[in-house]
Amino acid sequence: MKPLIPIPFVFMIIAFIFNGTIFLLSISDRFMLFLIRNTFQSIIIRALMVFLSFVMINPMFAELTKLGSVNLMSPATAPGLLFPGGLLVHVLLEHWLGGIMGFGMGIYPKLFTGIKMALGSKVKK
Repeated sequence: MKPLIPIPFVFMIIAFIFNGTIFLLSISDRFMLFLIRNTFQSIIIRALMVFLSFVMINPMFAELTKLGSVNLMSPATAPGLLFPGGLLVHVLLEHWLGGIMGFGMGIYPKLFTGIKMALGSKVKK
């Protein structure tokens, strides 16, 4: 199967590492406040998150058109999920959830401060 837009695999790795690092850093209240501000650096980081979220979701569009030929209940050997249904877990958590969260945090990071406040953090808008 081929992705909708042919992108080298190295961009997929960069997308997972970059968005994953931003998610982990956003646990910190100070970093979340940095993302909310409209400074040049925060806008660049957020724009990269939006672009890389499309890189993460891109291969999944081709799989949606050929769902009959993909067995989502098979093990996902490349990411190391070697149990039945590992491919489904990989696709849902890593590609779709990671891409949607990257897009959401890049467009509107204040949404995540609301989630953090509900969980007991003290981020002030």
